[in-house]
Amino acid sequence: MYDINIPADYEGLNLYNSMRSVAGRVQNDENTQFYMRALYQRAIAGTKFELPDTWSRAKRYFRNVLFSLGYIGVVNTPKYGVIPQICTFSGYGLFLQPTNIIVSQPLVQFDGVIGENCELVLLCGDYRGIWDIVEHYAIRLSTAITSLDCALVNERLSLLAAGKSKQAAETLKYLYEKISAGEPFAVYDKAIKSDGLDDDNEPIWTFSQDVASQYISDKLLADIDTILKQFDHEIGIAAVGEKKERMITDEVATQNADSCARASTWFESLSDSFDNVNKLFPDLGLSFTMKYGGDEHVY
Repeated sequence: MYDINIPADYEGLNLYNSMRSVAGRVQNDENTQFYMRALYQRAIAGTKFELPDTWSRAKRYFRNVLFSLGYIGVVNTPKYGVIPQICTFSGYGLFLQPTNIIVSQPLVQFDGVIGENCELVLLCGDYRGIWDIVEHYAIRLSTAITSLDCALVNERLSLLAAGKSKQAAETLKYLYEKISAGEPFAVYDKAIKSDGLDDDNEPIWTFSQDVASQYISDKLLADIDTILKQFDHEIGIAAVGEKKERMITDEVATQNADSCARASTWFESLSDSFDNVNKLFPDLGLSFTMKYGGDEHVY
């Protein structure tokens, strides 16, 4: 993964974003892809945007581009009026901020000056979206759920039996099928038993496992729950549940405050961006609400 931070060369930033689609970059693994999607939807669910009626078909587009890339342009076009668009940047301001927005798609070609005929909505000041956070926890959850799947299969191995001859093996299969079918009583031919008393002469060998001592699925389920709570903490979803033993009220309050750090940064950045957009295009009247730390914050 390329890690680009601001200030950075915008050619480098554009290269970084060209390698990540709006749908995100995922591992080639079904569990990881599942959690990438689930966590992304979980992260964006708490933010609701109030957009103009003319953008009614662009609501999902606006939110997905903003949270995926970390920014979206609002541009004034001759044909379509003021619309949100996925974009890139050019130019440098005094503080290394971009000065121009560039849109290049089949229906829209645009190159404008920020603050004059376009504005930039930023999720965060580092020009980054949430996919790195989502991917980080999705890979952890995928690893944990894969371990759980393996444990559930292994925990079914309570008994092994081996026949030292074909006849003994067929007898074992017959007995297992009878018992599995629900029959309370199964009979086999004692003739396959050897007269010898030592293990080497026994035609049937068995191995039993203490399943209870090998059971770890409950621990893995707890790990999955912990990872999910860590993700919630990361994006500002308030923790719900019992307070840990010997954890005082102030510690809980501090933990909740920590969980709001990232979300409050998003809220502040979006508020500043919406101020700029509404100042340049007052007819839009953009607003939003963001839920984090257990409270709903309104712009």
